[in-house]
Amino acid sequence: MLDRKALAAAVVAASCCASVLGVPQARARIAAAPAAAARPAARPATGALIGKIRIKRMGLKANVRQGVGQAVLRRAVGHYPGTGLPGRDGNTVLLGHRTTYLHPFNKLDLMRRGDPIVLRVGGKTYLYRVRIKRVIRPDDRRALEPVPFKRRSAPNGQYVTLVTCTPKGSDRRRLVVVGKLQRKR
Repeated sequence: MLDRKALAAAVVAASCCASVLGVPQARARIAAAPAAAARPAARPATGALIGKIRIKRMGLKANVRQGVGQAVLRRAVGHYPGTGLPGRDGNTVLLGHRTTYLHPFNKLDLMRRGDPIVLRVGGKTYLYRVRIKRVIRPDDRRALEPVPFKRRSAPNGQYVTLVTCTPKGSDRRRLVVVGKLQRKR
């Protein structure tokens, strides 16, 4: 089970505009450590390439790397430590900047129900379809649940959750897009 206080600190520190919030990145790494202790040994190392994400509606083709620290988010979409990996039941949570660095989630607001999200990981392709798009407060952690937005849920499928700041240029809220696995090849 993920430590809620650790999740809160890491999301606030890493999701967007961490320097604006005045929270050092070292804190995000430390805060994520308790969740890392509960993970299986097969988890990728921080910064390791996990796969690639492709979203046609947004014109997005980007690498996905392990972690959500500033060093990772400067050059890729980050996989939130302690959340599921593609191919396993649960919720794969991915964070990306909206207006800085490579700004992979710049057009996340364009996503619509039914849009495909494609993750390519380890020679396998996972096709998710968008089910939910919400704007939430930064302290709302329901998007990190094994079934997004269902408190204390047990994994009952495979989800991908994309998180960025909103409105553009502000870290006042979080834009969250959730997809459910449709098929894998």
